[in-house]
Amino acid sequence: MTQRKTAAFAAAPSIASWNLTSVRRETCQAMVPKRLRCKDNTVLDYNNMTPQDVQAVAQAISHTRLGSYKRYFQAITDLEALGLYQWNEDLREAFARTTDLIEVVLRNQFHAALSQRYGQQGGAGSRDWYSYLNLPQKSSDKVLEITHVYRGGTRRPRHPTRTPDDVVSNLTFGFWPRLLDVSSDINQVAVPWDHIIPDILPGHRQRAATYWRPQARQDALFARMDLCNDLRNRIAHLEPIWKLGPLKEEARNRPGKPVKTVDGPTRTPQESLNRLVLIDNRLMELLQWLSPTVVRLYAQCPAHARCVALLTPAALTAYRQCRPFP
Repeated sequence: MTQRKTAAFAAAPSIASWNLTSVRRETCQAMVPKRLRCKDNTVLDYNNMTPQDVQAVAQAISHTRLGSYKRYFQAITDLEALGLYQWNEDLREAFARTTDLIEVVLRNQFHAALSQRYGQQGGAGSRDWYSYLNLPQKSSDKVLEITHVYRGGTRRPRHPTRTPDDVVSNLTFGFWPRLLDVSSDINQVAVPWDHIIPDILPGHRQRAATYWRPQARQDALFARMDLCNDLRNRIAHLEPIWKLGPLKEEARNRPGKPVKTVDGPTRTPQESLNRLVLIDNRLMELLQWLSPTVVRLYAQCPAHARCVALLTPAALTAYRQCRPFP
């Protein structure tokens, strides 16, 4: 890994450790006291619950929340619904490892590619490019929140001054897809995204600038990044990730050309599994585009193998019956 990416990547475990630890394993467990966690890191041990325990836990989680599991998965008892609820929790944790990893690698790739072309402060490969692009107001405000403090009606630079690595590591995922909307720099010179994108995506099969020049190709990349960001946010907001809306083509709404719907909302457990497998494949392909080495190593580690295993009918059956699942 190049030296210029070290600071921004510091939040993630080293590649060598992925076979022993997960990427930010605490993401979906941080709010659960250790005394309530089981040996396999699930939240509650449904195998050893008494009927009174089941009733109390179902009430704590809420019958309304569990009701959606009963209806969709045709679960009969509260215990079955709790098992399926745990499946969703474990799947959220598994997907969070993937989205966290993509977020770190994605921002570093943008940072490195833009630092080659813009900025003055910072070292080689890590410059303040964000100060030299005509960012949308919302994006510009996000940067200023990191670099400045607002006191007495005035914005003042923070002390010590925030480095480019500090800024990049504190920008949210949603900032990065929106960069593709930046059309010019502060000198009103067009931003050459057709040349920049191949540097961001060294693992993409298309390396020619002519391929990335059409707006539709850039929109497809935006949609892929937005897919990852949407899943990340749904995980953070504790939403059931098996509940999926219409499948859209990888594009953006443009005047006179709305995004087409490829398939409707998922209606059965098998449809949810199929759609989640598609999402996992697209996330792994995005990671492949960003870094062939990282995706190769991540695909071999237990963290992603666990995610793949959870996306099977066998996993649903095991969790429904509250049986241990490998």
